[in-house]
Amino acid sequence: MKQTTLRRLISLALLAALVILFTVLSGSRFLNANNFIDIVRDASVTAIIGVGVTMAIITAGIDLSTGSIMAVVGMTMANIYAYTLWPIPFMILCGVLVGLGCGLVNGYVIGKLHVPEFIGTLATMSIFRALTYMIAIRDENGVIQSQPMNISSYAVLGYAVGYFYFVVIAMIVFVVCGQIFLKYTRLGTEIYAVGANPKAATLSGINVAKVKMIVYTIIGFCCSVGAVFTTARLQSATTAVGQDFEFNPIAAAVVGGVALSGGSGDVIGTLIGALFMVTLENGVRKLEMNTAYQYVIKGVIIILVVMFDAWYKGRMDRIAREQGAKEGVSA
Repeated sequence: MKQTTLRRLISLALLAALVILFTVLSGSRFLNANNFIDIVRDASVTAIIGVGVTMAIITAGIDLSTGSIMAVVGMTMANIYAYTLWPIPFMILCGVLVGLGCGLVNGYVIGKLHVPEFIGTLATMSIFRALTYMIAIRDENGVIQSQPMNISSYAVLGYAVGYFYFVVIAMIVFVVCGQIFLKYTRLGTEIYAVGANPKAATLSGINVAKVKMIVYTIIGFCCSVGAVFTTARLQSATTAVGQDFEFNPIAAAVVGGVALSGGSGDVIGTLIGALFMVTLENGVRKLEMNTAYQYVIKGVIIILVVMFDAWYKGRMDRIAREQGAKEGVSA
């Protein structure tokens, strides 16, 4: 069985086990249609941003700046909302362009300047968060304020159509498009090639720097869309938007089977991982447990899945070497 398929099955099994556990422990408080709708809604922004983060991890990279990009996008839109008469679609467009710009900066730092992904995005995480505070809405005394954004034409993005929230519909579109992009386009194949072996990818004619710039620009776009839906749901923008969010899409991708070593994984797995993480948070709340437990459980699960990935990859490499040796002897 392919590692990607096996890991997806394991992720589904973990999700199913979590649902069964919380159903047994909390009964109808957890097992009801409205709660499942809330879980899918709460997982949507993580999954949307996870689409881009998945691509970065497949290239053997990482992005620690996602929460800060969300913050600067949200505050950009808040300034336009507060100080201009520009229409809401144009405000959203400006926010998306800012997100694209932040992603492009990350891509340039990593792809062109060859700064390691961890260091590069750690630095831009601080820079983008600082920019958020610099352009924050303030009162006459200079104190940072939350900017209400409750006009109906914007707040509607936080609502639902029947049983489906707009953010859930957007998540479905992003996941489907992201999966098709990775699996059935030339650039998607190049993303896998860069993560599997960057030197071989370069020798085969792939522009590694260009691929990384595109990937991190896609992350910026995903973050901007996440910021739009987050601020619409909250009906306000603050400097705290995206605070400590950087962990969520990375954790979702890892739990969903995206190998941190690069070269394997997909968006469907990240979606499963996002649902797992939110189900865990939701169940802990329903049981009225100390929220610290969810962080412990998350950490333990991530350690276990990373250990499994390393063990399975080593096992498959060993089998391949043994088969190669046998074929060499028989020849």
